[in-house]
Amino acid sequence: MWIEVLSIGKIRENFVVEGTRYYTDKLKHFCNIELTELALKEAVQDPIALVHAESDLLIKRLKPKHLLVLLDQRGLSPDSPEWAHKLQKWEDQGQHRLQIVVGGAYGVDQVLRDKADWVWSLSPLTFPHPLVRLILFEQLYRAMCINHRIPYHHG
Repeated sequence: MWIEVLSIGKIRENFVVEGTRYYTDKLKHFCNIELTELALKEAVQDPIALVHAESDLLIKRLKPKHLLVLLDQRGLSPDSPEWAHKLQKWEDQGQHRLQIVVGGAYGVDQVLRDKADWVWSLSPLTFPHPLVRLILFEQLYRAMCINHRIPYHHG
């Protein structure tokens, strides 16, 4: 499987950068994974305009024939085994290319939401934006371990 994570913003928190690198290295045993950080060239102050501009930036990076997963608090909240099963099901169906979108701090607009094949909520809790990325990479690794029967998940 090939996974690209499209994320708004450059993460500067060292613990998140190191944690993401840690899980990326582990994930490379199971799949090709790539992180693409995107940022607007100009500052936008109005939150509605910001969401629209960031969504446009993300939409321009979407690839045809790739399954699109959008992280959004209004999405489905599977547990880790259900998420692992979802990934395995997509792969079994021949979906070997996946893009996962992490929008900006204010989310994404409806146009991008409508393009998503699946909308995923990591939790009903609100997390700081950088932490979402780290949780995402850990959950990808956990799912791969579950699917390959590697004793990492103890749920």
